[in-house]
Order: sequence, then C-alpha cells, then structure tokens
Amino acid sequence: MIKNRKTLLLIAVLLIPFVLFSGFLFMLTYYDQAFYSSNGVNLGSPGYYTHAISIAKGAGYDYSVNDGPGGVQPGFIEGLDTRLGSDFRVNSMDLYYSNSSWFSISFSNNGDSTFSFWGEDPLAQYRPEDLPEREWAVNKFKIMYGMNEKEIEAYLPVDNWEVNDIFFEQVTVTRYPDIVAIRRHLLEESTSSTFDAENSAGEGGSTETFYKGSEKIGSIRYFVPAAEISFKEGLSTYTVHIDRLGGVRLYISFRSNSSKKTIPEKEYRALFKRIFTDLGLPPEKVDEVKFEYGEGFW
Repeated sequence: MIKNRKTLLLIAVLLIPFVLFSGFLFMLTYYDQAFYSSNGVNLGSPGYYTHAISIAKGAGYDYSVNDGPGGVQPGFIEGLDTRLGSDFRVNSMDLYYSNSSWFSISFSNNGDSTFSFWGEDPLAQYRPEDLPEREWAVNKFKIMYGMNEKEIEAYLPVDNWEVNDIFFEQVTVTRYPDIVAIRRHLLEESTSSTFDAENSAGEGGSTETFYKGSEKIGSIRYFVPAAEISFKEGLSTYTVHIDRLGGVRLYISFRSNSSKKTIPEKEYRALFKRIFTDLGLPPEKVDEVKFEYGEGFW
C-alpha cells in the first residue's frame, strides 16, 4: 500500500509541469486570436431567418440558436407581433420621471421584476431628494401590476420619500407584469416614438423609445430568436449572426500567429457571399457591411 502511494505521488509530481505547460499552451492559443467583426445590416425581410436556419441544417454548417437574455412573453401586442413575431420577449424597460430621474426594470423568465431608481450619478445612493414624486411611481405600479395602495406600500414605502437618512434599494416584484398596459400608457403619454434594431442587428435585440416633445419618457427592450451559423475555412471560422428581425452581423476568427496575420478583404467578402448564397440570403448585402480588424492580448 505504501509503495503504491509513493508511486502515485511520484506520478503526480511528474505530471505537474506537463499540466502547467498544457494550460499555458491553452491560454496562448485562446488569446492568440485575430478577428474581423462587422457592423449590423438588415436583409429587409424577417423570413430570411427561418429560411437560413432550415438550409444550414442540411448544408454542413455548424449552427446554434441563441436563447438570449431572460425576459417575459407579453402576449399579443397590436403593431408589434407583425414586426417581432409571436414569441418575442421583453427583457427590460426604463420609465423616466425626468432626464435625471428614472427607474429601470428587468424581467426574468418566471415573470419576476427587479427594479431600482437611477439618477445622474450611477454610483450614488438614491436618496429621497432625488426621487420622483411618489404619486408618479405609484401610478406606474398600478398600471403595470394592478396593485392597490396597500400592496404598493410594501415596495414603495412612504418613509422613503420622507426620511432623509433612508435610501431606495433594489427590490423584486413577484407579480407578472402587464406589458401591454404599460406600453399603451407610454403610447398615450408620448408624442412620438422610435424603434431601433440596428445597434444589435443579428443578435435579436431592439429598443422602442417613447418621447414627449424632446423629453424621453420611457423605453422597452425586446428580444427575438437569433442564431449563429458558422463555416470553417482552413484555420479561419466565418460566422453569420442572424435574427428574426432580418438583422445580420458577420465575424471571422483565426490564429494570428499563423502564416496569415490578416485576410485580404476581397477573399473574405467573396467567401461570405458564397455562404450567403448557400443559405439563401442576398449576397449583395455583404457589400454593405463594414469590417474592423482586431487581435487578442498576445
């Protein structure tokens, strides 16, 4: 028994340098990456998403569907289902009392809401003098959660608006939010709104923002299904990020210590056009994409 223990100890000691060196090689490989990343563009039709996924399954491409961040399914919202589909989720929203005072709400998959007040200084404790009028906050709770005054008191204590040495802390509401009602409220209160999906094209995100005159009064962030479709060419991996809004974003990764420090633009654009053609996407859209080059830490 003692002999076996000595043998095991000796083997362990001999293996330590090998394990450490293997870890070093792994880190070196991980960080020694070069890449090209693009801005997002829109293909012009949400139908391209399901079409590309269907083709990728039988065309030898690696693909994965991105579940994205948590969120609640709000049910049918007139004017949005035709744009986002029937299974979009709401991740979070901001409701503004003023440009310097608002509260943010994030939603988990089970319907819980986590909300907190924010001011111009994100590191400061949110004290009573920074809070909006309590009646304003109470009204938003009534609309979103259907609560009465007594129920709201548990989340928005009157003392928080009256006692100077109390600051507002993040709280969680376990009642399912009525997204339809709060969005209708924002539409009624606003004079204009915008819908932006460009900043997260290919990732499935979009933001609807509501304005009263020039003042922002609220924003809602949505998420739709998105996917990554990849193709390997030598030491390089070409990836198409695509979402059901029709947004795409392109990415290339490769070893920067290989014989190629860069890839000629004509070469990688031609390959992406071939991938687009294979997936039934319009190849001419590749010409609209702008790429940026980057490298890892080492």
